[in-house]
Amino acid sequence: MTTVFVAGANGQTGRRIVSKLIEAGYDVRGLVRKEDHLRDLESAGAKGYLGDLSGAFSDGMKGADVVVCAAGAGTSGDPEHVDHVGTVRLIEQSVLEQIPRFVLISSMGTKDPDAMPSFLKPFLMAKRKAETILEESGLSYTIIRPGGLTNEPGKGKVHAAPELQRHGRVSRDDVAAAVLAALQIQQTHNQSFDLLEGDTPVEEALKGLNGSVPQ
Repeated sequence: MTTVFVAGANGQTGRRIVSKLIEAGYDVRGLVRKEDHLRDLESAGAKGYLGDLSGAFSDGMKGADVVVCAAGAGTSGDPEHVDHVGTVRLIEQSVLEQIPRFVLISSMGTKDPDAMPSFLKPFLMAKRKAETILEESGLSYTIIRPGGLTNEPGKGKVHAAPELQRHGRVSRDDVAAAVLAALQIQQTHNQSFDLLEGDTPVEEALKGLNGSVPQ
């Protein structure tokens, strides 16, 4: 059984990722910051670990096959502390633990933060620095860059490409589905892609990434 360590497991997107992975038969470990979140994880069928990316978090990573980073500062936290430094610590620990696979939930706009609303720029710049470290880490990576996240039920259909020439939204459910698909589809290895709601089933959209061009 494949073991997946999820950082940010109690976040709005992280909870959905944990649920999708458990449903698909993965052994899931989740990193959370509060005691009551441990109980929530364990009742869902995952193994919980208490910690955060600024402190100790490596116990749950030992022996894992995949790391998924769904942690983020949001629009009210410190992006440099969480989205850059914290994520880089997780990447570096993955290398030390010899965990071969890393999936990072980032954001559309990281490649051109100046084109986005000014209040988002610090978050996008911090995320981009972490992306660059991951790309150079030697790990087999997938970087998923969703558009504006919604809590609407997922439709299971998306638009995915290395660089989409438009902005839009995507359900957190469909981001979680993309994480699950990324673990099963070879074409996502060492790939970064934007993700929006669309008309193509998630797995089909991700299988079409190789050789795709900006859209």
